[in-house]
Amino acid sequence: MPKPIIRPPATVAVSSSLRDARKRRGIGLRRLAEKIGVHPATLSAWELGIKVVPETAVARVLGYLRVESVEYDRVMALAPHVGDANLVDQSDPQLGHLLWTYEQLSSRVVEWAPSCIPELLRTRAYAERALDKAVMQDDRRDMELLSREVRQQALNDGSRRYVFVIADQALCGMDDLHREQIEHLRAVAQLKHVTVRFVPPAETALKSIGAFTLFEDRSEPIAVMLRHHHCNTYLTDRKILSRYHDTARVLLRRALNEPAAADALGANALIRGS
Repeated sequence: MPKPIIRPPATVAVSSSLRDARKRRGIGLRRLAEKIGVHPATLSAWELGIKVVPETAVARVLGYLRVESVEYDRVMALAPHVGDANLVDQSDPQLGHLLWTYEQLSSRVVEWAPSCIPELLRTRAYAERALDKAVMQDDRRDMELLSREVRQQALNDGSRRYVFVIADQALCGMDDLHREQIEHLRAVAQLKHVTVRFVPPAETALKSIGAFTLFEDRSEPIAVMLRHHHCNTYLTDRKILSRYHDTARVLLRRALNEPAAADALGANALIRGS
């Protein structure tokens, strides 16, 4: 079986933007290809991120589709970097867009959360409180909540596997909101396509590993995301992917694999918080 295609982050961002812009205008692929003077198969490969789209072609497509200037500038800023293996994504208006696209390309998503509950597993009330404590503008806060809800719908539909490895310190707290969140974790862990594992307090060395989300297709890594306060970093360099893939396997081996572990760790967290 051939290995999955590793699509660089800027390639994914540009190709999905071209496809979305075309669909918003209600124009068929063959018609657009004819208008910009390329073969339909070529345009299809550009939109799927299988083939690198030239910067001049990006401008031609966006110009024909008459996208708004803000979107035009955003996509054109990415166009020179479509061949780069790594990308620092600072596009606040499209917060979560590249993340969501990589999830759609994946058959499995592995997330390591050393200090807080993963976004996909948060209740809305818990997510709102976490964002209230964060330093960010209201429009970005709203975009974060919307992105979380869209991704949660995908998690619930069972189209791909999700694996969450959570450090015990992420469960600290003792108020009613936190107890509700713990109950939600237990419920999600019962889904057949979702695995939730917990790193016990004894595994302190693992907590020095920064948070990351690994995207896999057919058990092969295709991208990894590192989340920062003002941006997300996406990495597709093969050596880096291999290291994160190995790290994810270590985390899974050393975490508790019973969903019921949430009971014990959650109880310990509540005791420590009292």
